[in-house]
Amino acid sequence: MELLAPAGGPRALKAAIDAGADAVYFGLKELNARRGAENFTQENLVDNIQYVHERKAKAYLTLNIDISQRELGEAARHLELARQCKVDAVLIKDPALLKMIPCYPELEFHFSTQAGISSSAGVMAARDLGIRRVVLARELSLDEIRAASSVEGVDTEVFVQGALCFSVSGRCLLSSWIGGRSGNRGLCASPCRFEWKIGDSGAGRFLSMHDLSLLEKLDDLKQAGVRALKIEGRLKSPDWVSKAVQVYRRAIDSGVDEELRKEVIALGEYTGRKFTDAYLGSCRSGLTGESGRIAKPDEDQAEAIEDNKQSVPEEEGYGIELKSEGGKLACVFTSGGISKKYLYPVSLVGPHGKTVSLAGISEAFSEELIQGQFLSKFTADNPEMLMTRNILKKIREDLSSFLHLAKKKTDDKIKIKLPVDVQQILDLAKTDLVAGPNRKQFNGTLDLVRIRGYGNACEFRRKNPGCGIIADDISAADLRVSDFNWGNPPPVIALPPVFYENDISQLKTLLETCKAKKFTLEVNSWDGWFLAKDAGLKFNAGPGLAILNSMAAGFLHDKGCGSVVISSEADSQQAREMAPKSPVPLILYVYGRPVLMMSRVEFPQEFYGRIFRERRNCSMKLEKEWNLSVFRPDLPFDLRNNTKGNIAVADFAADLSGELKIEDGLPYTDEPKTFNYLRKLR
Repeated sequence: MELLAPAGGPRALKAAIDAGADAVYFGLKELNARRGAENFTQENLVDNIQYVHERKAKAYLTLNIDISQRELGEAARHLELARQCKVDAVLIKDPALLKMIPCYPELEFHFSTQAGISSSAGVMAARDLGIRRVVLARELSLDEIRAASSVEGVDTEVFVQGALCFSVSGRCLLSSWIGGRSGNRGLCASPCRFEWKIGDSGAGRFLSMHDLSLLEKLDDLKQAGVRALKIEGRLKSPDWVSKAVQVYRRAIDSGVDEELRKEVIALGEYTGRKFTDAYLGSCRSGLTGESGRIAKPDEDQAEAIEDNKQSVPEEEGYGIELKSEGGKLACVFTSGGISKKYLYPVSLVGPHGKTVSLAGISEAFSEELIQGQFLSKFTADNPEMLMTRNILKKIREDLSSFLHLAKKKTDDKIKIKLPVDVQQILDLAKTDLVAGPNRKQFNGTLDLVRIRGYGNACEFRRKNPGCGIIADDISAADLRVSDFNWGNPPPVIALPPVFYENDISQLKTLLETCKAKKFTLEVNSWDGWFLAKDAGLKFNAGPGLAILNSMAAGFLHDKGCGSVVISSEADSQQAREMAPKSPVPLILYVYGRPVLMMSRVEFPQEFYGRIFRERRNCSMKLEKEWNLSVFRPDLPFDLRNNTKGNIAVADFAADLSGELKIEDGLPYTDEPKTFNYLRKLR
């Protein structure tokens, strides 16, 4: 089995290879699921890949995020750079990159775990799409891994060490919902690591997963047919990466002994979290809790900040130099070789508790990421000097503006000429379609409503005979015994966003029933896409395959999808940019309580139906849906007042699947939440 190690930067790459890794995976500065890591530049990529290849190892580039319309050209340049640098494989998620596979026969394409492949059906889909390897979902049991690995023509890869996400990978909206930092775009703020309160009870880390360690299960994975073992940790230090690789190298080559068991335990000291292998044995309870290293109550970014600090060298952070100059406080910011000086008045200090020392500025800033960077260097000629809190606030605002502009100036945009066939694909994706399918503007009337449960769907249709219905969580038995006259338009039957091997038989029965009734399906995963395609049904792409760019929409259309959903994470600019360029009808949800997290973790029964709330007053309710633990926000988002005249699509929809009671109309609120629509998605 191949041992695959994380390379958050050049030092970690060399540490992993020198310790015995068969392959490393890494990202460039943007467009990867660990944008907070040091990552690589166009300039240093060639030398580092040469270092890997000289030692008979392989180099895998991660390009595994949801890509916006404006990022399509940059994504294509990533692929061209990978080809020219002789990268061995590229890990992807976005369907737009699937469209480019024929243009790059020299590259292998792997599905990242962000693609959410959770069954043999998903692996078969990958094979049909030209994917050579699949990184399987991290919550699978050994039997499920065995079934997925039995598909011929596609290798499987499994995580064996490192952090676990609470949510199913590629499906988490919580970080984006709270602050616009999307985990699906590489900027997760780790809110699941925060303390949450359940109702009026005390706070706890109920959603913070234990770390993964499968050291004792390597033989089982080999027997199951797994091709590659993956260590998580692109935000961890080179020293940790080296130790982790050494442990697993020796375990693969010589078996597990007591000394290795001790060394794995030592790896856990990095986060202080317990280890678990419970998913592999189908155990799904008791997987969350406090870590040995507890974050401060007022920390904003949880343990991920510490990981950043330990893995990124000093020159990759920002610096602050404070000194007295002409009766004022001179503050020099530096980042990426760029510096700028700001002057602040030296004010009389306020009352006790309203002041901060210059040294205190360092302490305050070291506990938070600002514009994706952390404080790596700080000097002050008079550390004990006191300033008012207002000056601290002004320094933070100016620092944020400086780092934003510095990043724009130093962004490592790849400068490379694209092949003609790739450029032609990009040009088509950038062209507004004058007679395209997305020309309807919102006038207050909904075209589609998403309803959960057969009874709710029937009741809504009785009251709203002309409105389109997407029926969610419907069984074959519901449809077989029903003599309900749906009329026109007939309902679209949604497949679950995530399903596993034991669910396939039941879903195939549902598909047979839908085919007999001539119902259209909605597919919400590549696993579901394969089943629908294999059954010969008509289908649309639902929220589980939502997109941020027109090329992805076009590819899904090429693969049989009659319509595609714009991601609920999208901001208004992203939605407006992609809609007129899409060759397929797009659906925009303007109301709903989206699933913020879905997980196989099982909680005590008394947790379900209760509200979880964190310190910034984000509240969400835990329920059981699709046999998963599902969190939906307590309050819905509502874009109806903001989309009128602002965007044209094919259909406007409301998601009522999170509503306890389906009313005749949707309520308006005085201050509706608009998710990312009125702010920039990062």
